[in-house]
Amino acid sequence: MKDKKQAISLDYLILLSFLFFLFSPNKSIGQVTPTNLEILYKLADSAAYNLADQIPVSQKKIKLNFVVGNSYKIFADKIITTLTNDGIKILSENSKDSSLIIVNFTIDNAKVLYGALFKKSFLGDFYTTRDFIFSGSYILNSSDVKPSNFNFSYTDTVASSDIKNLENPSYPFTQAQLPAEPFISSIYEPVIAVGAAALTVILFFTVRSK
Repeated sequence: MKDKKQAISLDYLILLSFLFFLFSPNKSIGQVTPTNLEILYKLADSAAYNLADQIPVSQKKIKLNFVVGNSYKIFADKIITTLTNDGIKILSENSKDSSLIIVNFTIDNAKVLYGALFKKSFLGDFYTTRDFIFSGSYILNSSDVKPSNFNFSYTDTVASSDIKNLENPSYPFTQAQLPAEPFISSIYEPVIAVGAAALTVILFFTVRSK
């Protein structure tokens, strides 16, 4: 009799484990996902540090001219802040010091793209990759430094249900078209889920009747 109860208990554990695997969410609890704008800010930081490395140690004062258009003006302040924190002094356009290095900084692309939707587990959430691009160029009027292009990128994976919270409607470059859910998955997965749940209930009562 004792062996029979132990066998039934083991069957219960197997059924519960199956239910947990089938219906448990697969999101990481407590994990904070950076927004699209925050990621692009990080890439802008990389471009700023790249520029700072090209400025001669003997000359840490520069004039900075941005060619960014209205769409990317938000990155100008970010790059100025990063350069300033790195020890570069940014002088105004009205400065009369002819010995200063003049930097023309251009941002020609800042965007995010989403990949095809996929799942990490059966009945789990849909996920997508985020591919970020931040590119442009800068030119210094110094004989020690040549014109340089920069192209920084970043890729990660996020739940598609979080996309709206990660985008910023005030900045179109933080938004992109999200691919549609796979047709086969959207049609057959609910049917499979219902069938699996029904099978689990049948097995549960079958075990109890033993």
